[in-house]
Amino acid sequence: MRHLYSECSPVGKRMALAGLLLLATGCATSVSWQAPYDITPPHPAPLASTTRSTATLPVLRLGPVSAVQWLETDNYQYHLLYQDQQRLLAYRDARWIGTPPQMIASRLQRQLEESGQWRAVLTPLSRGRSVWLLQVRLTDFVVNFSGPDAGAALVAGTATLVKTADYQVIAQRHFSFTEMLPSASAQGGAKAMATASSRFVRAISSWAAQTAATELSARQP
Repeated sequence: MRHLYSECSPVGKRMALAGLLLLATGCATSVSWQAPYDITPPHPAPLASTTRSTATLPVLRLGPVSAVQWLETDNYQYHLLYQDQQRLLAYRDARWIGTPPQMIASRLQRQLEESGQWRAVLTPLSRGRSVWLLQVRLTDFVVNFSGPDAGAALVAGTATLVKTADYQVIAQRHFSFTEMLPSASAQGGAKAMATASSRFVRAISSWAAQTAATELSARQP
């Protein structure tokens, strides 16, 4: 028995082949994972302003945000703690807009710049001298499901403040924040991760400013 395709005219064969190609193309361009998630809220809350003059405040440089190896990817990763606490999974139909250290670096840079605590905040590639160097290493950026319908986003890492004159470490502190998911889904996880990330970068920004101010006061007669 011959296949129906073999009985078609040359024109019919070309039309059938074009239809198959169009169908295949349509399937290839409609996968949902091509729409990545971000940790920036649609309408970020305004940063707290300060009346203190920044003309006499020191210059800070934010170093590249580093991370543990399993976070050097844009995979949207999660744990099903109620099944296997050690197994790390990733959504097939969702991903982050960048790697976690890249996203945290962007948010932290903005937080530091708009906090009003520094005369200037330099990026890792900016030219210019700085008094302080802020280094951040991300150790956790994951959604943990405690049950089929519940979970929390976790953002954690270590911040180190360094004096650039002699590269002396002034202080180091670990930060960890969790935020409950509004819904047990990739979208709910992204919303919770955005909130946890906001708390994370604000805490680091405040700690760095307070630590630098304390060190400066201790050095003055």
